[in-house]
Amino acid sequence: MARVKSKSNVGVYKEVLDNGDTSFYYTYKDIDGKKRWVKVGLKSNGYSERDAVVQRRKTMIELEDLEEPLYIKKNKFQEIITLNQLATYYFNEKSDMKNHRDAYLKYMHQISPVFGLDNILTLRAEKIQRFKQKLIEKGYRAASVNYYLAQLKAIINYAVFTDRINMVNPCSKVKLLALNNQRKRILSENEIELLLKSLLHKQKAYLFVLIAIFTGARPKAILNLQCKNIDFSFNKITFIAMKNRPSYSVAIHSRLREALQQWVEYLNPEEYLFYRENPMLDKSSHMSYIGIKKQTQPTMDLLFNQGLQVNDRINKVTLYTLRHSFGSLLSKRGANAFVIKELMNHAKIDTTDRYVKVTNQEAKKYIDAIL
Repeated sequence: MARVKSKSNVGVYKEVLDNGDTSFYYTYKDIDGKKRWVKVGLKSNGYSERDAVVQRRKTMIELEDLEEPLYIKKNKFQEIITLNQLATYYFNEKSDMKNHRDAYLKYMHQISPVFGLDNILTLRAEKIQRFKQKLIEKGYRAASVNYYLAQLKAIINYAVFTDRINMVNPCSKVKLLALNNQRKRILSENEIELLLKSLLHKQKAYLFVLIAIFTGARPKAILNLQCKNIDFSFNKITFIAMKNRPSYSVAIHSRLREALQQWVEYLNPEEYLFYRENPMLDKSSHMSYIGIKKQTQPTMDLLFNQGLQVNDRINKVTLYTLRHSFGSLLSKRGANAFVIKELMNHAKIDTTDRYVKVTNQEAKKYIDAIL
C-alpha cells in the first residue's frame, strides 16, 4: 500500500504493509535541496507517528540556522560578495561623513588586507576575533582596536540596511575592549617650549601644536579649520561641531595671533589652514590626521617617549596630550571647572573634573580662612 501523508503533522507519512503492520516515515530536504525519506520504524516494534514527528524535528534543527535551511544558505554562498565591494558602496555613499579620507585610509591599511577579498556571506565571528587578537598582539591600543572592529561592523550593517545582503552581522558576537581613556601625561611649560622649538623647521606641525596648546581643540577640529574660522576683528577662532557638540569659539592668544596672521595672509576664506600637499597641492581639502601625526609624532617620541611601550596610552605623549595639557594649564592658572568645560567643549562637567587640580598651598589658603 502507498505511503499516506499525515493530516496533522508536516512531512510525516505512514504505510500499511501487507502483513497488517504499519511503517512510519518522515521527509526533509538535504543540503542540495533533494527530498530525503527516513524510515523511523514499525508499529509492531513500538514506534508511532509521534516518534516520526520527534525525529523529523531533530533533523530539521540540525539543518536549520535561523529558520534558513542549509541548502538555501549554500545557494547564497555561491554568490561572491566581497567586503571590498561593500566598502566601496559604503565610502562612496557616505562621502560627507566627517574625516572620510582618514576612515577610508584606515580601512585600506588594516581591514582590507585581512577581509577585503572574503565572501562576506561566509564571514564568521571566529575570524574577526582572530583579527582583534592580532591587533592586540601588535601593540594597538584598545581604542584603535575598537575603531577597526566598529568600522567593519558599520560597513556590514550599512550593506544590510541598504538590502545589498541579508545576514546577521558576525561582528555583533565580538566584544569591544574596555577602555581606559584617562591620560596622566601632560606637558610642562618648559616641555611645550622645547617641542615648539624642535618643530620650527616644520611650519604646519609648528602651527598645529601652537593652536592645540593655546585652544585645547581636538586634533580633528584643528584640521577642519578654514580661513573663514579665524576672526581677527573679534579675536576668536571658531571650531566646527564635533562629538555631537555644537561649534564653539576660543579667544586667540597673542602669540598664536601673530603666527596665524602670517599663515592665512594668502588663503581664501574657504581654504583650509592645514591644506593637502600630497599627492598635489589642494587648499580646498584638509590633510588627514595620519598626515599631521607623521609630521609631529616622531619629534614627540624623540623628546618624550623614549623607553615607553608603543601602546602605553596613559603615559605616552601624543597629539591628544596637547589638548590635555591645555586643560591642566588652565586649572594651574586658576580657571574653575565651568570655564575649562566651556573652553574644551565638554558635554559633561564630569569629563572636566580630571583637569581640576588643587595644590596643597591653595587648599591651605582656604582651610586657614575657616573661622
